[in-house]
Amino acid sequence: MQNGAAGPGGATRDGRSVEAVRMTLVGANPGAAVAGSDRLPGISNYFIGNDPKKWRTGIPQFAGVRYQSVYPGIDMVFYGSQGHLEYDFKVAPGADPSQAELQFDGAAKLNCATEI
Repeated sequence: MQNGAAGPGGATRDGRSVEAVRMTLVGANPGAAVAGSDRLPGISNYFIGNDPKKWRTGIPQFAGVRYQSVYPGIDMVFYGSQGHLEYDFKVAPGADPSQAELQFDGAAKLNCATEI
């Protein structure tokens, strides 16, 4: 579960500096099932090239992506909020939330803010 526009210390086409931060779920289930969450109205169609065999139609749209059972009894959901990527851990009753351990690489400094 990682993404970077230009890699560590890279630059975009317009010359802006870009840094990448990699988030890793320590000890997580590498085979966690991935599914769309919160289906949205509408569909997408992808017409790639002139070969109809490569075309994809009727693809559903979702507001988020759910990684199921990243830890026993814990799902992780990614979604957009006001132009930013956010994530939540969904902890089932009786599951141990202390299993969820995040590791960040590529950041010089991290701050943790809590919501009230």
